[in-house]
Amino acid sequence: MKQVNFKRVAIQHFLSVGEEPVVVDFSKGLHVITGSNKDKPDRRNAIGKSTIADSIYFAIFGDTLRELKKDLIPNNITGGKTHVELDFEVVNAKETNTYKVVRHLNPSKVFIFKDGVDITRDSISNTNKFICDITSATPSIFQNCVIMTVNNAVPFMAKSKIEKRKFIEDIFGMEVFSQMLAQLRVEYNELKREHDIVQATLIEVKNQNSNYIAQKESQLSKRADKKAIYLERKVNNITEKERLVDKLESFQDRKTSEIESVIEDYKLKLNSVDEKITEKNIEAGTKRAELKHEKAAYSKIGTDEDKCPVCLRPMDDHDVEYMEKEKEALKLRLLDLGEEIKVVNEAVTKANQVKAKIQTAIQVKTNELSEAKVESREKKHYSAH
Repeated sequence: MKQVNFKRVAIQHFLSVGEEPVVVDFSKGLHVITGSNKDKPDRRNAIGKSTIADSIYFAIFGDTLRELKKDLIPNNITGGKTHVELDFEVVNAKETNTYKVVRHLNPSKVFIFKDGVDITRDSISNTNKFICDITSATPSIFQNCVIMTVNNAVPFMAKSKIEKRKFIEDIFGMEVFSQMLAQLRVEYNELKREHDIVQATLIEVKNQNSNYIAQKESQLSKRADKKAIYLERKVNNITEKERLVDKLESFQDRKTSEIESVIEDYKLKLNSVDEKITEKNIEAGTKRAELKHEKAAYSKIGTDEDKCPVCLRPMDDHDVEYMEKEKEALKLRLLDLGEEIKVVNEAVTKANQVKAKIQTAIQVKTNELSEAKVESREKKHYSAH
């Protein structure tokens, strides 16, 4: 078991200690520190008793119990360089070693000697840690076990769980449990992170699976709809096929050449009728002209003219009877011409009626020819299917 015994502390320009050094030698037994206030002799406060405790703490940890700023630690009256020396011995089961810690401020320096040999480390922080390892003490243990003050010491039962555990580990050197706890926390955090990643991946896979199932159901639904449409189309096609077969069977095998031949015969008859109509129209025109001429001659018979309107010779008295006869003959001739013209007109009317019938027949046959051609094309089309 390690035992630390403080032997001596020397203080200069530290807090209330000024130019004159203060040296305290520790021996076995109980020590009572007292003193006098040189500024106010009747008072016992502010004479530097707490400074001695602070100096020991400062020598080991480089700080004060009251956690003062570094610029407030040197004595503000003397303005000198802070110098604190602490001598102590460490007793082990096998050996006893003496140590000296020398610490300065302005500038900050720290030295440690073991059995008179300088064993200072390469930096102040490393040297501070080295001193803590030698004394096996931490600021918390030192404040609660070595130097206890009203303002700095916290009762053990008043500490938090973490502080209690840390205090016990520091006292009994069981820092391994904190290390194990820290390692467990690291492992826990890593496992939790991995678990969160796996959980997130699982959620994503579930979402993807749900999407795939939804897509699958949608595709199956679409397939079912398409199948229903195709089956309905199949039924319609079968019905349409039957209709086409019936229609194909209903087609009349009509030869377009025969219809065309009939149409040509009708056209020949139509041309003959047109010729006859033209002939009758010419005849009617001739007779109308003759009728007009005869009417003009008839109107001149029996007038006061000197010449005969028929033979154009001079009129005598013995010709009057003859003129009456001629006039009667012309009248009969006019009647005959009128009847002849009437007959010709009736013939033209009948010919036009015949022409209209022939044209109607030609149109009917032409339509029949068109239908026959369409049926022929449809028959070829349906036969191909």
